[in-house]
Amino acid sequence: MFNRPVVFVIGAGASADYDMPLGGTLASTIAEDVNFRFRGNSRSEPIRGDNILYELLVSKFNKDGAQLDSYVAAGHKLAAAISSAASVDDALYQLSEFPEAIQLGKACIIRSILKAERNSALKFSPDTGRLPDSAGKDGWIEQVLSIAIAGLRHAQFPEAFKKVTFVNFNYDRCLEHYLFWSFQRLGLSADEATKIVDGLTIIRPYGTVGSVLDGRLDHVPFGDGSRLDVFNMLDRIRTFTESDALHDKEQLERLLSEAFMCVFLGFGFHKQNLDLLARSKNLQKTEVPRILATIYKVHDGNLPALTTALADRLRVNNPRIELLPMKAPELLQELRLRLTLVLG
Repeated sequence: MFNRPVVFVIGAGASADYDMPLGGTLASTIAEDVNFRFRGNSRSEPIRGDNILYELLVSKFNKDGAQLDSYVAAGHKLAAAISSAASVDDALYQLSEFPEAIQLGKACIIRSILKAERNSALKFSPDTGRLPDSAGKDGWIEQVLSIAIAGLRHAQFPEAFKKVTFVNFNYDRCLEHYLFWSFQRLGLSADEATKIVDGLTIIRPYGTVGSVLDGRLDHVPFGDGSRLDVFNMLDRIRTFTESDALHDKEQLERLLSEAFMCVFLGFGFHKQNLDLLARSKNLQKTEVPRILATIYKVHDGNLPALTTALADRLRVNNPRIELLPMKAPELLQELRLRLTLVLG
């Protein structure tokens, strides 16, 4: 069990273990979806681009041909920007003066995340409509769950994550989805699992497509395949180029200050994301005892600058930062003993 406060910072690399898309894959998919092409002057059905997305645009702007054309043009701008950008977010920043492109990009992100959830390693079984018991057992969430419930009886499971904070920079709901079904696999009722997931401390700087928990106002089933009007859901997410991140900055700084350890899993260390984690420069360094971070496939030449950036943002002395060339599940497996001794 985690008896001391710990913060897990979750990046796209962690979700990639469940077959969720990394930035480059997501960008190329969105570029294909929005690059609408038609036969002649017809606007009835695109011969290139995502038909369902276009149908959503038609249903929303069919009575305003000029507005519909502006979104089609925005799709061309977005596809062109993505072709030379490092990510969808970078492309949207380039197009920040074109609101239609921003809205279209965010709508595509929501649709792409739901589709990726639907096809992920955590997809529902078509036979039972549930998460198969074996799904995701090799992933990082199972490793965290296993540490959290170690030494606990069933009646104590609701206490398993009381000292845990997740700072999740991803839009997907793999974490909540997996824990909801895993607690049921372990013998809890759906209501009991719901209460635990509802009580998790999850900070999402960029929001999410909605809650996986039934009955919530923003409920969207994991991998929802229905034709949602995603244009009515745009306020649920932010891109990293939007200034109004969807979290309480004071709460995040407090939780980081209270943590005995901060563990980065699959994090890309983009400057904007690191800035969102920055603690007050008035704080003395070493106030967070230890940082562990996965740096899978990060070149050694980047490590001195990365260590300095983490030290400056989190107010930690360099020797307290460990960068490990592992994936998220490997770090949690190989260092389980250490995590248990330090945090248990």
